[in-house]
Amino acid sequence: MGTSGSETMDGLKVLGQIVKGVAKSVELLGKGIGATGKAISEGSYAVRTAMPVTEVTSVFNTTDETIKFVNQESPRDSKEILPQSAVSMKTDKTAGAWVPWFHPPRFSSFSRRRMEIVVDDVPVMYLWQRDDHIYWCNRLDSQGNPAKAYEVPGISHVGGKRMLVVRNDPENGYSAFLSESVEE
Repeated sequence: MGTSGSETMDGLKVLGQIVKGVAKSVELLGKGIGATGKAISEGSYAVRTAMPVTEVTSVFNTTDETIKFVNQESPRDSKEILPQSAVSMKTDKTAGAWVPWFHPPRFSSFSRRRMEIVVDDVPVMYLWQRDDHIYWCNRLDSQGNPAKAYEVPGISHVGGKRMLVVRNDPENGYSAFLSESVEE
């Protein structure tokens, strides 16, 4: 049984419509995947920007050692503080150093999500925000995460401007507390 030219033409039209339909489906699928990726990215940004920001506006070193304040998230915030003195953390763009957020597994590794107090090139304290408070620790576990977290004494609730006071007790080691900012 042979096929007539009109049947072949009709078959090609149907095949053409099927190919167009498949191409349109692939295009819509691609747009859907792109939109989903964009929505995830925007959602992540919204979560990060909706969290209250805590700024360390100044660091007061009450110890007899020179300390270095290092913000691993924003290296521009790193400053050296002489014994028994204070420095302002104000920059041209911020009123202070923003305390990084770390709450696994939502955020990247702890190595980039912390502030450090360093003495003689050795970190003696790590600080970060999680949920509603600012935390600190003095040791990391084998994966480089906080071995044990403690709420920073003083005004540890997130949001607003704070002064970080660093001290050293010969028996208990280095510690810090947060107080109201003395910056205007």
